[in-house]
Amino acid sequence: MNTYANGQSLPLQATNNNTLLYQVKVLSTLLALAVCIRIFVAYRYEINWDEFFYLSFVYKYTNDTLYNSLQTFHVHFFIWLKWISANEVSQIIAARLIMLSLQLGTGIFIYRISRRYFSLPAALFSVLAYFSVSYNIRMGASFRADPLATFCLMASLDLILSTVLNFKRSLLAGGLFALSLMVTIKSSLYLPTFALIAMALIIFPGKEKLDKRQIAIFISSTIGAFLLLYFYHKSSISVADSTKAINTLSDSFNKTIKHSGFLPRNRYLFYSFKFDIIYWLTLVYGFKILCLNLYSPKSSARQSTVILISLILPLCSVLFYRNAFPYFYSFMLAPASIICGVAWNSLRWDKHKFKESFCIAFFVLFFMGLSIVYHGFWVPHKQNLDRQHKLLEVVHKAFPEPTSYFDRCSMIASYPQVGFFMSTWGVENYTNNNLPILNSAIINDTPPFFIANIGSLDFNQRTPIPSIKQYAILDKDISTLKENYIHHWGELYVAGKQLYLAETRLEFSIVIPGVYTLESKSEAVIDGHSLTPGASLYLASGDHVIEADVSGREYTLRWGKTLYRPAFQPDKSAIFTGF
Repeated sequence: MNTYANGQSLPLQATNNNTLLYQVKVLSTLLALAVCIRIFVAYRYEINWDEFFYLSFVYKYTNDTLYNSLQTFHVHFFIWLKWISANEVSQIIAARLIMLSLQLGTGIFIYRISRRYFSLPAALFSVLAYFSVSYNIRMGASFRADPLATFCLMASLDLILSTVLNFKRSLLAGGLFALSLMVTIKSSLYLPTFALIAMALIIFPGKEKLDKRQIAIFISSTIGAFLLLYFYHKSSISVADSTKAINTLSDSFNKTIKHSGFLPRNRYLFYSFKFDIIYWLTLVYGFKILCLNLYSPKSSARQSTVILISLILPLCSVLFYRNAFPYFYSFMLAPASIICGVAWNSLRWDKHKFKESFCIAFFVLFFMGLSIVYHGFWVPHKQNLDRQHKLLEVVHKAFPEPTSYFDRCSMIASYPQVGFFMSTWGVENYTNNNLPILNSAIINDTPPFFIANIGSLDFNQRTPIPSIKQYAILDKDISTLKENYIHHWGELYVAGKQLYLAETRLEFSIVIPGVYTLESKSEAVIDGHSLTPGASLYLASGDHVIEADVSGREYTLRWGKTLYRPAFQPDKSAIFTGF
């Protein structure tokens, strides 16, 4: 058992009981507001394409089509989602509530760690600072790997920094770190923090020198638990290819770190500087205090300072990590937010500095409160998920049974998606390989519909989503789409043909077999069968002939027998508006 003194480097400033109680009340009120408003965000904020994609792994697991043994461990925790609702939007809302509870747990760990070093108000402020970041308000509890991994990592840090570090805590801390790695390999970005903390505990001992055996236990339990979890997960999926896991690690490292350049997602960072300037100023000020404390002559003080400085290291990944998108901020800022408590802890509340400290605290809390309200209420109110819910409702009514399809992100997660994940990374690989994946999928899998939830798929330009060059698809694929699909409703396209008879007879081909409904103002004869407008006929794959009594007729063949479609098209709001 090892005991070391935490928090001795940051003595509390003089504070009378009334002032302390007032700070606690104000900070607790703002924290309660932040928590309540995040529930609103979970129910109302637009679902990002990543969240639909994350849900699709759960269905692949239950359908025995999951092939990747890395970064898919979450499927074991969310099998129950399919019983929540047939609509994937409702399922993701339920998953978000679980993620929200995990992030609240992360807040508790931030508080527990901060409390070992700071006053009660400063510890509460660390949590509030974390919960006030714009990206964290909107995406901190989204259905992704980040909330689960962050919870595990902060729990592990809390155990490592316990006043008493014993065998059980070292073992559990290693197990939690291993679980975070199974959830997402980017958890390795926390490794420098753990390493620097271990060095601080050894080089600058507190009451007792840290027993190096505890570090060995932590490392051993991390490796052992990771292997156990990995082989358990690998044995539970139908297609477990070891080379696939190795390739995933190699590709992820090369893409996200090795070839990412400097500040690869700088525009998101600059956005945060603009809307979260108060957070960044308190973080910088707290870090400055820690740097000055490095010169303290007390060994225990230097230990605490080095430990706190190490918490900034995950944030440094924004300098080189390709996927430092807004949802990543809740992951990298969790430990760094503890340093914000250093700034609050430095406020002096004696009679000589009370007015100055009060003005600073009021200014900081006022703007953090504004951020919570604006990003937690106004933004979700404008960028809500109503259009997404309605689209999926239409799809499930039109296709009540699981049907193959393709789209950007497996939005209908409960149905088999036959395309590819059209992220920036996915489209870049698709373009470099120069293979018409969609053309092959249409020929081989004959999907009767697709969702144009990315501009490059919307060849009729029926949605407000712009077509961006970096998401462009190959000419062969776009021509296949135009030849075999017609617009149906909103972002939904279905198999069909639009035929113009320059003469009284026209040959056409069908790639996607099924019952087709004739839409026209006049009768037609298809393969010898006379059809009136609204009549249906099964068409197999292959060549067919349509005939009319006069030339110049226009006919539409729509897949399905009077396929469900709302009477009115949806409003012009985009299905995805980005981050």
